[in-house]
Amino acid sequence: MEPEEYYQKNGYVVFHNLISTDLINQLLELYTKQIVHSSYPFFRQSTNKYEVNRLNKFGYVEQSFLDIHDYEKFPEFSNITKEIYCGDSIQDALGQITGSHSFNLMQTMLFDANTETQAHQDWWYLDTVPNGHLIAAWIALEDINERAGRFYVMPKSVENFDFHSDTPNLSHSEWLTRIKEFFTANQDDIKAPAMKKGDVLFWNSKTVHGALPTQDQHFSRKSLTAHYIPSHYQFGNLFTTKDYIAYQSYNGVKFYRNQPDYSFANSVKYKIKNFAYDSPLLLKLMRKIQAEVENTNAR
Repeated sequence: MEPEEYYQKNGYVVFHNLISTDLINQLLELYTKQIVHSSYPFFRQSTNKYEVNRLNKFGYVEQSFLDIHDYEKFPEFSNITKEIYCGDSIQDALGQITGSHSFNLMQTMLFDANTETQAHQDWWYLDTVPNGHLIAAWIALEDINERAGRFYVMPKSVENFDFHSDTPNLSHSEWLTRIKEFFTANQDDIKAPAMKKGDVLFWNSKTVHGALPTQDQHFSRKSLTAHYIPSHYQFGNLFTTKDYIAYQSYNGVKFYRNQPDYSFANSVKYKIKNFAYDSPLLLKLMRKIQAEVENTNAR
């Protein structure tokens, strides 16, 4: 079955040996030298806060990193990540999956230890407008041991499981509870393929996915993620169109960074955002204000 046909049917597809070992080794070397023992407060995908690294007893960073592709303080590290994210290998694979010709990079992450991400869909947080055309990628930076806690997808969830449209102003926590119930009732449908160094799993914004629990903390689960949209789509999520996006470019690929480097003001901003996140009405108001501010700045 061709990649596009498999992806359209299942909501995910795996490409083996897509990323070169040389690029991965360069990334891991810089990660070890510049990032692991840094005292800088990085923004965390796993906690939605600016925090310094916490190492477990085996030396792995416990929190995940968000938007690693554009760190101002670590440009050498970010540039090697963009060599992967914006490289021909991934761009060509995205084209095979979707039939589109160019893609914008919208968000990135790095995992060292497994954060056991709960079951969710991406389109609540980020997607194309109209919805359903964002493609995400999970990139193995090492051979992932099963006991580390594998990444999984739920193929049947691509069949328009939205979990939200029947309830106006559904809160984020209520939405996650619904997905958890779906996950619990359909565990036989989980696909958690064995991923080797350089393998990439692509999935759709509607596909339920997450990480299985860690069985042995001796094992790291070094991996990257990335989220892309075909360039002819606007960016947003289930609730808004973010038409104020200001793209940068790397080797001809447009990219965006949502989470800025640490500052006291940014830290306060995201504390307020986290407070509001589970209040649909308050969050809607904040999104409206943000859009107005960004549109004003863009003029």
